[in-house]
Amino acid sequence: MKKKMTLMIVAAGLFVVAIVGGSIAYFTADTRAKNAITAGNLGVELKVDEEKVSQYIENNGLKVSGALPGDRYDYPIYAYNSGDFPSYIRITLTKYWSDSHDEKNFDADSAKILLENNNSDWIIDTSDENNEVVYCYYKKPIDSKTSTTHVVDAIKIADLKNADQDLYSPLTIKVDVEVDAIQKVAAKDAILAEWGLDAQFDSNGNIVSISE
Repeated sequence: MKKKMTLMIVAAGLFVVAIVGGSIAYFTADTRAKNAITAGNLGVELKVDEEKVSQYIENNGLKVSGALPGDRYDYPIYAYNSGDFPSYIRITLTKYWSDSHDEKNFDADSAKILLENNNSDWIIDTSDENNEVVYCYYKKPIDSKTSTTHVVDAIKIADLKNADQDLYSPLTIKVDVEVDAIQKVAAKDAILAEWGLDAQFDSNGNIVSISE
């Protein structure tokens, strides 16, 4: 029996927002990997296309000052297969607001944190009823030492009503980014076992649908 192997690398995306007088004064994002669990020679990394946003990038993170609600910032994030085997990639984005004590604020609407994707290479699941969790499945198996296309092209902060200022002004936007990979060999069984999902493939090994 062929053995399945999985690897997960967790990276934290931190989007810091301070709203002052109806404006967002500071905005930062960071996708540096902080935890890694390896299995065999599998490997996957989160990366930022710095050439696209070189004016904003510092230490692999996005830093913008003077941001306003409604502003849009290019922030192209993708995954890189640093291992030795072709793999299927899933990226999970969890967005929410937190207070000054770094605790989640349950009254703030995570739908006001907008993540834009402008290509069809990903299956994007936005069915979470709380608008917090977005699951992104790359359709193609990624060969060793190659990359996906951007899973996020840009970040946009939704417009805020004047009545929202008291709620949102002390809060921070946060987006946790998690990427994991499943080896192409016996992938259908592995995806069911590890992700709890039924994946359907075409003759080229591309994922055409994925469901619970």
